[in-house]
Amino acid sequence: AAADSKPKPTSAAHAALGGAKVTLYQYDVCPFCNKVKAFLDYHDVPYDVVEVNPLTKGELKFSKDGYSKVPIVLVGDEQLNDSTSIMRELTARIDANGTSWSGKKSKAYVEEERKWLAWVDKRFVHVLTPNIYRTWAEAVKSFDYITQRGNFGFFERESARWVGAASMYVIAHRVLKKRHGIEDERVDLYFEVNKFISEGVGAKKFCGGNAPNNADLAMFGVLRAVKTFETFKDVMDNTTCSPWYERMSEVVGQATRTDGVRN
Repeated sequence: AAADSKPKPTSAAHAALGGAKVTLYQYDVCPFCNKVKAFLDYHDVPYDVVEVNPLTKGELKFSKDGYSKVPIVLVGDEQLNDSTSIMRELTARIDANGTSWSGKKSKAYVEEERKWLAWVDKRFVHVLTPNIYRTWAEAVKSFDYITQRGNFGFFERESARWVGAASMYVIAHRVLKKRHGIEDERVDLYFEVNKFISEGVGAKKFCGGNAPNNADLAMFGVLRAVKTFETFKDVMDNTTCSPWYERMSEVVGQATRTDGVRN
């Protein structure tokens, strides 16, 4: 009876995951969480979303070994941690099932994908962040989602909103800019976006060639996370990113999260 009640896989990639229920624990604007959402959307894998309170993290009490960073993905009852590790593990399962988007991957393909995926994590995210929290107004706007997502009470919601905004504003200006050698956050952001397009994508449709690889999905997810921000419009207006971003939007398609919310 239990087997009969299990939902049918909705795509080849979902079938590769055994048709299991997939649950993503996230902060809505977290760049690393948005990498995973782009991956799941692209592969047409349905997933439940649990919004985590960034102050209390009460939704992560179940987490093994006290791990309390987002994103966390549950595939059935199996816990996967860390955005890049999650993407690699799910990709391995999809590839093993013969549903890879690019067939057998060459050593050069794998190395290029790994290089740019690491660049997104170690460089691009840290250049983007001070741009989101460039002014106090932008910092507060970045936490507006907390008023609309998650099952938080008024006090929880407002505390997370104002404390979160203040914390990230300070971190962006006093920690990240200094640590990553950022002088003018917009200039550096435009430089890094153009670098990915010229060196990572080049004359190809995507970094992955004729179809996106995980570096494309990671970069797209991080940018899509800020599409309602002034930062996003500035990037589209002042870099060579727009044609690639539009191609990515088309192939990634609509969000496959089960709550019907657009990513």
